[in-house]
Amino acid sequence: MSRRDGSPIWLSKETGGGTPLSRIKFAVGPGAGMYDEAWLQRFLHEHPEVFPIRQIEPGFDELLPACRELSVSLGAGKSGALDNLFITRSGNLVLIETKLWRNPEARRAVVAQALDYASAVFRMSYSELNAAVSRARGGSPGRSLVEIASDGPNPVDEAEFVDAVTSNLERGKAIVAVVGDGIREDLTSIAHLLQGHAGQRFTFALVELAIYETNEHTERLVIPSVLAQTVLLERGVIRISSDGPKGQQIVVDPPQEIGSKQFGTRGMSFGEDEFYEILERNAPGLPDLLKAFVDKSASLGIYAEVLGGLNLKHASPSGNPLNLAAVAKAGFVDFGPATWWGSRDAARTYLATVANLAGASVVERRDGQDWVVRVAGNKMPKLSVLLPQHEQAWLDAMDRYIRQCLSDAAASAAAG
Repeated sequence: MSRRDGSPIWLSKETGGGTPLSRIKFAVGPGAGMYDEAWLQRFLHEHPEVFPIRQIEPGFDELLPACRELSVSLGAGKSGALDNLFITRSGNLVLIETKLWRNPEARRAVVAQALDYASAVFRMSYSELNAAVSRARGGSPGRSLVEIASDGPNPVDEAEFVDAVTSNLERGKAIVAVVGDGIREDLTSIAHLLQGHAGQRFTFALVELAIYETNEHTERLVIPSVLAQTVLLERGVIRISSDGPKGQQIVVDPPQEIGSKQFGTRGMSFGEDEFYEILERNAPGLPDLLKAFVDKSASLGIYAEVLGGLNLKHASPSGNPLNLAAVAKAGFVDFGPATWWGSRDAARTYLATVANLAGASVVERRDGQDWVVRVAGNKMPKLSVLLPQHEQAWLDAMDRYIRQCLSDAAASAAAG
């Protein structure tokens, strides 16, 4: 994969001058020096925040390092060790293989290895994974996954955490990533490898960590970059696209038919999939209606983003996206975010329309600075009141809101 990034410059506040930074080359083999694969693995474990999780899955919690060198059984008497395992407080899993891409065995082989290790982890039960993590930690063998996830002032609910991890293991649901120092890989071969594992439900990413230093060798800068990623893999057709400014990208075309329902070709993120699972438990059947609605809204330029709940957004010239609705995991809808950005007149009209559809009222907040939609008892309306009976009317209201916001933004820019 060709890289077209420029070289970073270190700017001095004192002098205002700029100092070019030189890229440090990782090394391979005995006596390679400080920056080798072991250093890369250790750095990720000690600084999990460097892994660009928000870019890969915006709805993920903070990553917590579970262990390094997790022993896994590959079958046929073979074994291996996954470089880095991370968990979140919600019970999500992130599996990482680190590799220096000048290593001859890297390239395609390390991706295959990462997928094999991931499959081995998915075959574990919760108790087996817990025991393997304890062994890998060595210095603190008594620490369980629950205790690791409970770091901080608020411990996790043990039963919910164990259930979440167990479900993710059984379904092969995780983020699987290969982290290297400069990936030079033909994505077509990676796509073929991923296709062979598409029965599992994981998100795959290629991540580069680049290290730069000043000429005086006194300051160093680590820059993480997501070179390629997929949406959640579950069946589907994996291919390579050369469209767009980013060059080659791994693309997943989901199956046209899921069960008896017909949906579009929009890819789904890990967080969105998890949201729908919880919504199904709280309101059976509602996820199918919402998925169909989200697919139809895509024709308006609306996209789904999961940050706690599922937010329906549209790009805006202001840089802050228009937020047309926030659907909670319990099945309620908050329309208040529509008043945060964009035209206030458009927002007020939009809220009045959806309130009428939901049999609700528009309520002023903060001395008329914001408005929300509420039903009796000052509660948010249920999504089931709007879908499917008012689906088209809601889409039409969204379309009018977006058009007015964009028109008002263009008029404001021209005037000023």
